[in-house]
Amino acid sequence: MPAPDRTITQPLSPQEREALLGIAQGKTTAETAADMGVSESTVKTYVLRIGGKLGVLERAAMVELAYRHHHLDVPVPLDHMVHLSVEQRSVLERLAGDKTVEQIAAGERRPLADVRKDARRMLRALGASSAAHAVTRGWQLSLLGPTADPDASRAVAAVAGTA
Repeated sequence: MPAPDRTITQPLSPQEREALLGIAQGKTTAETAADMGVSESTVKTYVLRIGGKLGVLERAAMVELAYRHHHLDVPVPLDHMVHLSVEQRSVLERLAGDKTVEQIAAGERRPLADVRKDARRMLRALGASSAAHAVTRGWQLSLLGPTADPDASRAVAAVAGTA
């Protein structure tokens, strides 16, 4: 996970924030572009700029840092709890920390197929459509962010499926 004291040297433009918000909400590049009234390539350019400003490559990490540094409003908490296995929780945290599933598998010395399976199950459990959207759900469920409960993933409760 990125260091909590990592600072962003350049602010995000309103268009970059709007593009990142769409991604954080689980929208595709095409859906975000349509909402913004721009082309998909323009949204992709915004995402590249955001990554450069934040110093990360992966969209999930962009969303994580944007919440941490208040470039996006922190999502409204959900009163649901969700059960994630230790492996699924690890995948969520590492995706938020700018890792790919391939990097997670290598770092944890686990088969890539197993990490991919955990990632799919994590997305389903969180009701998320992408890794970036899973970060938003993680913040809403206090699995990520300053109020994260390290034992929250062990609590058995209803699966979060609504936004």
